[in-house]
Amino acid sequence: MRNSPRISEEHLRSCLREQYDLTPATLEFLPLGLDYSSAVYHVISEHGTAYLLKVTSRPLYEPQYLVPRYLNEQGITCVVAPFSTRSGTLWTHLEDWTVVVYPFINGESSFIGMLAEQWKTLGTILKRIHQIILPPEGFKPLRQETFDPTEYVRWIRYFEEQLALFESGSTLDRTLHASWVEHRLTIHSKLTSLEKLAGLLQSRTIPYVICHADLHPANLIRDQVGQVFVIDWDEVMLAPKERDFIFVSHPYAQAFFQGYGAVEVDEKVLAYYRLERVLQDLIECARTVWIRDDLGEETKVEAIKLFQGILAEEAAW
Repeated sequence: MRNSPRISEEHLRSCLREQYDLTPATLEFLPLGLDYSSAVYHVISEHGTAYLLKVTSRPLYEPQYLVPRYLNEQGITCVVAPFSTRSGTLWTHLEDWTVVVYPFINGESSFIGMLAEQWKTLGTILKRIHQIILPPEGFKPLRQETFDPTEYVRWIRYFEEQLALFESGSTLDRTLHASWVEHRLTIHSKLTSLEKLAGLLQSRTIPYVICHADLHPANLIRDQVGQVFVIDWDEVMLAPKERDFIFVSHPYAQAFFQGYGAVEVDEKVLAYYRLERVLQDLIECARTVWIRDDLGEETKVEAIKLFQGILAEEAAW
């Protein structure tokens, strides 16, 4: 979130004291990330310890906190896990927000700038994660891959049905409308390809592992000595390993797989996930501009640029 959420600093400070026994000396909003439903703060306690405070209005998905804690306790300490509250939970609630506290790691987490050695380190980390066995009781709400494109079909159909309305809307509505119409054939081609692959993959038996499911460089922190930390487990699920290979590409694929080790990549599964990611991003951009009334003009402009950039990149393939 780029703008501070409508939640008072006083309430956040009280929550930290009451739920975490943490008294902030400083609490600074950080205008980071593309998640418009979440916000993060840099907190320094009265004892000088640094923390990352995250608040989100997304529906509670317990595995996003439980799984990284479990992985961290299995010895994969580069997985950043939340701290427990005084009552032993990994999250708490403040008004309509879920509140979580993490250790603060000072480093880089942009989409660009990862070195080959860091990609290799990521491969090593991910291999360890994929080898971890769930506890016998599992994590009951943990999502499992079904290769079901129904939701994407529904959204694309909805936007198509509303195009005339968007054409007569605001300047930003019309700008996105023009881009949608210009690339309509590409959007529908991606959706058709996804549906075909889904039908094929639903009939196959594929091993599932714990997948981060959104493992791009912006969800990795690289500190000043080159260590790599995995953050933001919002989409964690059980799925084929290829779910975590979406962003592994030239020129760093070789380094990544040196760390991960010899592995047979199922190209059809990988193709499905890359198509799915494109459609997810396009739909989210359209929702941001055409559906979300709670977001400002700057955010909507960013969404339009992202929408156009994705389709320009797809056209270049």
